[in-house]
Amino acid sequence: MNAPRQPLVNHLVGAVPLPPWALALAAAVLLLLPLPLIGALQDPGVTGLWRLAMAPIVVAYVLGMHALLQQRWRQAIEALRPLSRQPDLLDQALGAHRLGEAIALLCGTAIAVWIGESIQGTGWLQAYRLATYIAMFGLLGLSVFEGLRRTRHLKRIVAAGLALDLFDRQPLTPLARFGQSLSLTFVGGTCLSLVFQSVASLYSLQSLVIYAIFTAVALTLFFSSTWSIHVALVAAQEEELARVRRHWAEARDALRRRLAQPGAVPGPDEAAKLYEPLTVFGTYERQVLEASTWPFNPKIVKQVAASGVAPVLIYGIRLAIGLSG
Repeated sequence: MNAPRQPLVNHLVGAVPLPPWALALAAAVLLLLPLPLIGALQDPGVTGLWRLAMAPIVVAYVLGMHALLQQRWRQAIEALRPLSRQPDLLDQALGAHRLGEAIALLCGTAIAVWIGESIQGTGWLQAYRLATYIAMFGLLGLSVFEGLRRTRHLKRIVAAGLALDLFDRQPLTPLARFGQSLSLTFVGGTCLSLVFQSVASLYSLQSLVIYAIFTAVALTLFFSSTWSIHVALVAAQEEELARVRRHWAEARDALRRRLAQPGAVPGPDEAAKLYEPLTVFGTYERQVLEASTWPFNPKIVKQVAASGVAPVLIYGIRLAIGLSG
């Protein structure tokens, strides 16, 4: 069986014989090297050079987080493998979709041009800004596409059938961790880029649109990656409830038939034998109803919710600092 084709970023990262942190550092250094020359030729000022450093730093950040996301995704897939009724779908989830990646790159390039042309600049300064923005938004576009694609694959895997244990969510923990890592990666990149923005740029339509999109994407990817599992757990809960209620009804009918017999009072042993199933099945029904149908614990939810607030807080702090300066 042929190995699935690797996503474009995986292929490019794998072609460089460097560990993830070293690759991220090398990318940052390579993209930042022209800045001193640009500063000497066009003198954009310290503030201008600082803003130009945003794209190289974000590119390095995304490349550095890429290995973690890949590891978490593989752990999630391997955790689902013993539960899946169609394991071949799991192998497909590790593959690539070149057409979708090409569209994501084009969308990233279009956004980079849209934002780059709205910022004043000429010559080498504008060329450098456009080139680094294309690298940054192209990489971000691929990351968003890959996140959405993995969410879609997860939905297909769940729809094909999973052997879920309602009372054992431990095998699903890697899935929740992947969704959390994906969300925190986007939030972290958003917060990092805010550090490089001026007050004027934060008020621009482009900034408002981009930051709103990436914050929404971060939260959407987390909940989307776990929603299908939630639906499957709800189905498992309903199936278990139907089973236990059927047994409870049978035990109840047996008791009613026995009590309906004229002049026959059950003895202590017989009464205990008749009442015990009702107690057992009633207790088990409550346990099934109380079982969580989400593949994560409350701590993960709080962390993701807090991460969604972080960009808004940093955005407000940057505006406050700029207005008071």
